Amino acid sequence: MMSLTHDTTTQEYIEVIRDLENENKVARVKDIADRRGVSRSSVSIILNQLLDKDLIAHEQYGHVSLSRKGRRLANDLERRHQAIKEFLVKVLGVSEENAEKDACKFEHDISKETFTAFSRFLSFVENCPKNFKSILNFFRNCGKYGSGERDCLDCPDAE
Repeated sequence: MMSLTHDTTTQEYIEVIRDLENENKVARVKDIADRRGVSRSSVSIILNQLLDKDLIAHEQYGHVSLSRKGRRLANDLERRHQAIKEFLVKVLGVSEENAEKDACKFEHDISKETFTAFSRFLSFVENCPKNFKSILNFFRNCGKYGSGERDCLDCPDAE
């Protein structure tokens, strides 16, 4: 996995370009500006920075495309996003809608160490033969520590 040494703005533009390429086969300055809610001149300034970082290919007045390095960054951001969202939904029981929004924020700022720990824990929960998924269900339904949908007296280990 690539280390995310790029600032949040760079990461967000890379994601927008990736999304536009996926949706329309090409990314144009106008579409990037519309998606980001900024002026075309602001987009041009950022695109020059991305070009200097070898993250995109862009001819003046032409389409914008991710370079190999830009595509790796976009893929890494997508993996981070999906893993964080999955952790929030499957482990913590956060709604899909909120997990999606929060993953968008976390993916840019989470350290490599923390992301690795998230991923390892999620793999552990999903693959451990001792079936820790039942513990997660107890957590989510626990009236004391979870969502409160269940009274603590209902727990098998309650005193």
